[in-house]
Amino acid sequence: MTEKAAEAGTEVLDANPVLRIEISSSHVEVITKNARYRSRLVIGADGMNGVTAKSTRLHPHWDPMQVTYAIESEVMVGERGVLAYGEPNEYFDLYFGVSPAGYGWIFPKDDHLTVGVGCRLSELRSGRQLFDGFTQDIPLLRNFETPSPRAQLIPLGGAARVPVVGNRVMLAGDAAGFAEPFFGEGIYFAILSGQIAANAAAIACQKDEFSSESLQQYERECMRIFGKDFEVAYHLACFSFLEQYDMKRIVRHFFSERRVQQCMVGLMDGSIRYREARAKLVWPYFKYRLDKLGLPIYSD
Repeated sequence: MTEKAAEAGTEVLDANPVLRIEISSSHVEVITKNARYRSRLVIGADGMNGVTAKSTRLHPHWDPMQVTYAIESEVMVGERGVLAYGEPNEYFDLYFGVSPAGYGWIFPKDDHLTVGVGCRLSELRSGRQLFDGFTQDIPLLRNFETPSPRAQLIPLGGAARVPVVGNRVMLAGDAAGFAEPFFGEGIYFAILSGQIAANAAAIACQKDEFSSESLQQYERECMRIFGKDFEVAYHLACFSFLEQYDMKRIVRHFFSERRVQQCMVGLMDGSIRYREARAKLVWPYFKYRLDKLGLPIYSD
């Protein structure tokens, strides 16, 4: 993406980290290791721990309830190992109940398996113990070396309601909390929110209006395009794994349903949106509620 931006005429400044950002009534000044840059507006797309949100005091810190901790590794099993697991890029497994507020996953690729587990940060005790405990229970992995896993923090979209605009500043991507809360997808929403922010910046420059109030249209547009999906996804995540109070019944009457499994695949490959999936998930959820109340369940 950086190369495409450069091809489009963007000036890319490597090895020049931002130290702080200062906002005045007339401009924004970005102070880096090597220079100072002045602009009418800044878009912070620098991730959860970026300088923009902290320096402008838009969002100085994250609540652990708003963050997911994810840790994963790429296990080389060869093509035969992948085929023994399932067809590459066609199947994936989610493991519920292996994390206090999350789930584990295995995604088969061409010659390796992407193996990982996530947990709401507020419920995490030891990330490495969580990962090791999960992988040691997967029979296929016992014959292969699991490289040291990589960990990252992901904003829990839907729960991570953070200020995304201020005077002369907008946040995009992870910096704004724009990551889908069920599967943790962030790249798509980073690009999408970046495009929305770019359009909002162009309008602001045309009107010469950079106040927080005038930039609110950017936030409204993000909420219109994908905010509802985040809300539905967050409710599904709370029901499924963030608040694990009835996991066995949820698995038996919800995730074992074929329509739920089809929705999961559709949500993963982008063929359906959460606002569309909600109607498909009503009956499986209703069956779960009936069983919880001790009422008879009739198959559809």
